[in-house]
Formats: sequence, structure tokens, C-alpha cells
Amino acid sequence: MTRPPVNLTPLQKDYAVYLPAISSFYSTYIAKQRLEKFIPDDRVPAGFDRGIEGMNFLNPEQGYFTYKYGLYSAGHAQLDLKKSMVQESMIQQRDRSNTMILGDSGGYQIGKGVLQFDWKDFEGPKADAVRRSILEWLEQTADWSMMLDVPTWACDHIHSPKTGLKTFEDCLDKTRYNNDFFLMNRSGQTKWLNVLQGGNWDTAEKWYQGVKEFSDPNGKYAGREAEGWAFGGANMCKMDITLKRLMTLREDGLLKGKNWIHFLGTAQLDWSCYLTLIQRQIRKHINEEITISFDCASPFIATAHGLVYTNSQHTPKRWSVIMDKAPDNKALAESDIPFPWESEIGRRLTLGDICHYAPGMLNKIGKEGRTSWDSFAYALMMGHNVYQHIVAVQRAQQLMDIEIAKTKDKINWRAWKKVKAQDMSDEYSDWVPRNILYFAKFIEDLFNTKTKDEAFEMIEEHKHFLKALEGSRLQGGPADNVFTNLFDVVEKEQNEIDFSNPDDDELRKLADELGE
Repeated sequence: MTRPPVNLTPLQKDYAVYLPAISSFYSTYIAKQRLEKFIPDDRVPAGFDRGIEGMNFLNPEQGYFTYKYGLYSAGHAQLDLKKSMVQESMIQQRDRSNTMILGDSGGYQIGKGVLQFDWKDFEGPKADAVRRSILEWLEQTADWSMMLDVPTWACDHIHSPKTGLKTFEDCLDKTRYNNDFFLMNRSGQTKWLNVLQGGNWDTAEKWYQGVKEFSDPNGKYAGREAEGWAFGGANMCKMDITLKRLMTLREDGLLKGKNWIHFLGTAQLDWSCYLTLIQRQIRKHINEEITISFDCASPFIATAHGLVYTNSQHTPKRWSVIMDKAPDNKALAESDIPFPWESEIGRRLTLGDICHYAPGMLNKIGKEGRTSWDSFAYALMMGHNVYQHIVAVQRAQQLMDIEIAKTKDKINWRAWKKVKAQDMSDEYSDWVPRNILYFAKFIEDLFNTKTKDEAFEMIEEHKHFLKALEGSRLQGGPADNVFTNLFDVVEKEQNEIDFSNPDDDELRKLADELGE
């Protein structure tokens, strides 16, 4: 029986938009199957009535589920434009009128050394060649794109020996050079986001003052200036700094005509609600065309560690996506047991589709591996996880709206007080944590302030409340062993994890490890 595509896009309503950070590992299966039978017929799940193309959620006609949004990074892309059209056809050959891709410029991967860059001659021809290839790839690929920032962690003791950068100012100066290069050489095929960094308010403000000219419609770059903002560093994870930045942008008139704000690496469900509430206030008071988005690669990177999204929890005590170890047992090869967790991919799978290798079966390099998964099994799990993450975010936002409507006359955010985690006496809802309901009223009052000074005073006065909204999310720059640490947390903490700073290199290792 052929089921029609399940379109998740209309469920977005006026919510902040989650962008799955699509892995090149995943998109490979779409592209290669279009060219050849990369996956043989007897390996394609019997429930896949539209074949491998059904995994392509950007395809509104053939996807098992469809969703128009995504993020794709130049840091892991094929920068040769002709090859990209073939090898990244899921992205490049999508219907641009029905989809939206935000392009990441790959600053993270440059800083980590995944994407080679000439740091010794930063303004030289080799470095400019890399810049130009990224610029041209983004122009061809993305609807909105981030300019090539140099994250502030590129000058820390771990990365400085490689980059040669010593100070915060070095990172800012290099970012300014990149911004100038991108805006002066833009062709107009994509719209640009000016990236904001900084680890605390002082450095975030210094960074902002250093880059705001690239967004000034009346300045040096008039007619070529950036059309939106990307919040990185403390701007995207410390709520008091997030709100101060927004109030500064309001004061400077740099939210008008800037129709996209992206929050980098934001995985938590509560922040999807906070960002929705912020978006509504900006639309009401300043710019009705603005969209706020956020991305994370958790559905993909979790799979690299053998984790499956099992369900999501929406209660005051647990407001999160839940992951567990996925079935990995060679005894389940050819099993017809249905895949037990709900998604439009999962309902078409059996455990035999995931646990492909039976005892004694050899992989493509003639070896018997320790896992029952082949590389295609990882891709199948990624498709399931993406669906689950989108739905979990949308359900969180829906529940937020239901409970705000029910409690709007009961909430006095000025009465907020810190309570112990197990204390439920201050909860107003069986579904939604109190901090989200408090914030809904707080953000209304903040946007009703008349001046930046008045707004800052309100933010400072209630800093303890805003600090409580940050939760346990990761902050700062990437850690080399972040995934190992997170996986340990998964083992100890009921499999609730937050992959806020994913290093997609894990996904690139899979094919080599599996001999595929």
C-alpha cells in the first residue's frame, strides 16, 4: 500500500524553524541511488514503496515525509560546482520554490582543520581561492548563507598552533577581512547572515561593534550589505546576552529589513519555545517578515554512536528528546519484526532492515565486522531520527501554545523564584515547564520597553531568572572529545543528551569503518 507523503511544513505555523543540519553521509544515498543502483534491490526495505528517494524529505512528491527546511555546510561539501550538482543532488537539484536551505560557510571546519586553509598567508591567493570556492558554492546552493566567520576558539591553546591566531582581536580582524571579501564579491544569488561571536557580554559587544558595518544599509556596503544575522557564541546560549543583543539591534535599527536570524547549534526543546516567543514579539513590534531558525545535527550524529530516537518527553520534569541504544544483533538479520519506534521511515522498516549482517556475513572489504549494521542501516536510522526530532520540536511548540492560552492570566513572571528540581509546587502545567510560561510573559514586557537602557535594566534586574533558562546546554567552542563525553552521559543519564556542538567528522568515519 502506497501512503501519501506526510508534510510537516504546515505544522510550523508561526514557530521558530528547526533546520536539520543535513549530513553529507545521508545525502550521499539519495544522490548515488539516482545515478546507479548504489543500494541493490534486495537491500531496499520492502516497505519502501518509493525507493531510496523516499528518504529525501526535501522532495515534496516522493518523500515518505516532507519538510522544506534544512542546513547544509560548505565545510563538508563538494566545492567543485559541477561535481556538487551530481554528488549533492538532494540539495542542489531540489525545488527551490518549495524548499529553503541555509548554507553554513564552514568556519568551524576551517578552524578544526577539516577544510584546509592557508593560515600563514591569510590574505594570499591560496586562502582567497578557498574563500571564493566557498562563496561560489553558497551562491549556487543556499537561499540564505552565513558569511565566513573565524570563531573565537580558533585562538585558544588547542587551535592556536594550527591557525597562528593568538587573541580575540585576531579572530575579529580575520572575520572582518572575510566579510569584506564575501560582500564585495557576492553575486546576489543568496542572502547573507552576519555572524556574531563572543564568549561574554564584553567580547560579544566588541565583536558586534566590529562587524555591524557589514549590515548597515546606509554605510560602505549599502546595496551589498548582509540581510540577516547569525547568533553564535554567547549570543546564542546565554539568555541575558541574547536579549541584550536583540535590544541593541532594535536600538540601532538593524532588525528592520533583516528578515532572518539564525541561532547556531541549538538542540534543546525549551529554546525552540523561547525563540518562537522572541520571533513573535519581533514580528509584532519591529519586523513582521522576520524568521528565527536554529539548527542541530543530533539526529545524524547520534546515529554515528548507535543511538535511536525512541520518543520525546513533554512534562515539567522532562522536556527533551530521548535516545537509546538501537537494536544491533546479528541474530535479527532477516527478521520481520516491525521497527518499534514511530516515524514515517520507521513504520516502513523491520529490524532485519537495520540488523543486516548475520553471523559469518562479510562486508564489502571481505571482513566480518562487530556490528550487524551496514552503512545503509545508519542512513535509515538517520531518516527516522530526523523525523522524530522535527516532530518533537513542533509538539513542544504546540503544547506551549495550549498551556499559554490556559495560564496567561495566572502567570506573574516577577514572582519567579529558584526552586529545587523535584519541587513541583510552582508548576502551572502538567505538560510545559514553568520557565517557558514565565518567559512568555517576560518577553512581552521586555519588547514593550521604550529604550535600550530601560530594557537592559530589566534584563539585569532579572538576571537570575534568565540564567535559569540556559539549562544544561553546552556553551563555548568545540571540545575534541565532546561526543565521547556525551555518550558517557547517555549511559548515565537515561539517554537524554544535547549535541549542541556536533563534529560531523564522526559521520565521515562510518563508511571507512564499515568498509562501504
